[in-house]
Amino acid sequence: MESKAQIRKQIKELKKNLSKEEIQIRSNQIAERFFSQPFYKQAENIYLYVSYNQEVNTLGMIPRILEDKKRVAVPKIIDGTMDFYEITSLNQLSEGEFGILEPVTCEPVSESEVWNSSSNLMIVPGLAFDKDGGRIGYGGGYYDCYIHKNSERIGLKIAFAYDFQVLEHIEIESFDEKIDGIITDK
Repeated sequence: MESKAQIRKQIKELKKNLSKEEIQIRSNQIAERFFSQPFYKQAENIYLYVSYNQEVNTLGMIPRILEDKKRVAVPKIIDGTMDFYEITSLNQLSEGEFGILEPVTCEPVSESEVWNSSSNLMIVPGLAFDKDGGRIGYGGGYYDCYIHKNSERIGLKIAFAYDFQVLEHIEIESFDEKIDGIITDK
């Protein structure tokens, strides 16, 4: 059984080998599948990571989600804690500490009544996933902590992944939060 560190290293290498064109083609396939899902159509509020490096391109999905009259919140880490902030335009993002685009808005959705809905949907990033909902993130524990603290507000948790990121089985810890489903390019 491979360790989390070994799996992280292996998947990072596979992702590095993807060309920008291949990332965009695969991301478009995932976006098409996502937008056709009943859970997307029913969602009012969507927690969405902003893609970085070779992740599935979520930045290109934001305008469509907003056009579909849904609210979008993206993460920002302040003093070691991640929270989500609603945006209404890509213009409300600027480059943060790690080179990742972050919201410039200042009221977290965890304090908003509008985001207290059972039809919320969270897109959870990660390096590897399994068919039982196991997930290996980037090692910071930010999403596990946020999901644990806000579980009643989040609703469905979905991951976007390239086909090679889905493994047969991942050993997870008691504090690792599971996801409810995966949308891949295959």
